[in-house]
Amino acid sequence: MEKTANSLIDQFSGRMNSPTSSAILKGICGEEMGFYLLIEKGRIEDVKFYSEGCAGTKACAAMAASLALNKTVSEALLISAGEVIKKLPALPQEHLHCSILVVSVLYKAIADYLLQL
Repeated sequence: MEKTANSLIDQFSGRMNSPTSSAILKGICGEEMGFYLLIEKGRIEDVKFYSEGCAGTKACAAMAASLALNKTVSEALLISAGEVIKKLPALPQEHLHCSILVVSVLYKAIADYLLQL
């Protein structure tokens, strides 16, 4: 998992200057993270996340970003915390809540897009 998660973190970590939509949330654990989406014709063409949180949050965010890239908005809304966890089998039990934060922020960024239509 480490090599895959780290390469995904490198690929998707960062902020976007002119996203179509974005969202930032603070989790109950105190970590804050954001998603930035570039959406064209209803398809997620680029996605970035930003977090100064733990490695679990970053790994989950990178996996969710990977799952969302090139998906339609409707397809991205089917991404679940459970799917993120399944893709990261080495994610420690004490970091499973990170997947919930990540998917919540992704959904909020998608909602930001949908409210612009």
